[in-house]
Amino acid sequence: MQKKPRTYNDGIARFYRKKDKSKNVKSLDDLEYLGFLCFEEKGRRQQDIEFAEQSGQSLSLKIVTPDDGDMDGDRNVLIDDVIYAIIKIDRDRENSELYFYLEEVRKIARDN
Repeated sequence: MQKKPRTYNDGIARFYRKKDKSKNVKSLDDLEYLGFLCFEEKGRRQQDIEFAEQSGQSLSLKIVTPDDGDMDGDRNVLIDDVIYAIIKIDRDRENSELYFYLEEVRKIARDN
């Protein structure tokens, strides 16, 4: 029996790279837009939280996306006006998916 394809309908994760790696990200002006992926939010397991804490970080959000084949941890993620740093990316080759472990950096103000 064939697996039912996953629907990534919890939101859109927009990916950015810092323009100046020596500066802290304060707004979208500090970032270069790279693209987006739809995601499904996942539960944070105790072992995920402990892994982040061992590396001195705090796991704010865990998401899964389709594997676009061109992803690295040297990016920032914007979801619902919050910038996140990528703690870790787990690649699930069998299902062609990426699991992102994210730490909140800051909420950004949008110019309307």
